[in-house]
Amino acid sequence: MDWENYVLKESATHQEQAFDLLKNELYSLQYDATSTVGEFLLAYDRGEPLTEHLHRYKMDQYYLTDGTTEFGFHLALKPSIISLILPEKKPVQMVVPVLCPTCGQEWPADKKHPAGLQLKPKEIETAKYTSIIIDCSRLNIASCFFPRVYNEKFQEVYSIDFADSHHVIDRGLVQYIESGLSDNPLIGENPLRIKALATMGPHRTDIKISSPDARRVHGSQSNLELLRECRVVIISGQ
Repeated sequence: MDWENYVLKESATHQEQAFDLLKNELYSLQYDATSTVGEFLLAYDRGEPLTEHLHRYKMDQYYLTDGTTEFGFHLALKPSIISLILPEKKPVQMVVPVLCPTCGQEWPADKKHPAGLQLKPKEIETAKYTSIIIDCSRLNIASCFFPRVYNEKFQEVYSIDFADSHHVIDRGLVQYIESGLSDNPLIGENPLRIKALATMGPHRTDIKISSPDARRVHGSQSNLELLRECRVVIISGQ
């Protein structure tokens, strides 16, 4: 699996093996902290519409030095397949104080806000960033479609709930890379760089960052827009 580009890659000596290989690989991938894609599809009965898309792979043919032929199969998961496995979204809560958009006063933490009212974060981060990079290169981390990022108080800093679904379908919730930051167009010229403290969950898919870093992420409307646009990159170092 190419997690940077969200492309499944398999190879075999017979073209007829393509569908089964790609299906088995996709179903075995980690969906989130607790489930594989196959387990999610079984629970939500979405396997049948996915079958059509699994047949839309691209194929390369290679002639090996021993005279045999090998086939390479490539299946792009964006946008069609990811659109079929999106989880339900829940309301989010900021880790920084939020302000009433009409009067500008700080909204009481224990007071529910009316439906449709878009609260604004208290601007504590003045720099304008082009993306958010979370460095997990020295940690044991497993890639998945829908990871979650927490602060030291186990409050959510980033997840599918913070992202716009259209951007998730087009980009993926996060992009995993090993290196080559300057060559990645998603990152831009001025990324907010964060060192992860630890990985979490039974499969080490979720990430813990420091509480000060979490406040920086939520500390401006501009940064929240980066979350909505899925401009989040994880350095896996693998």
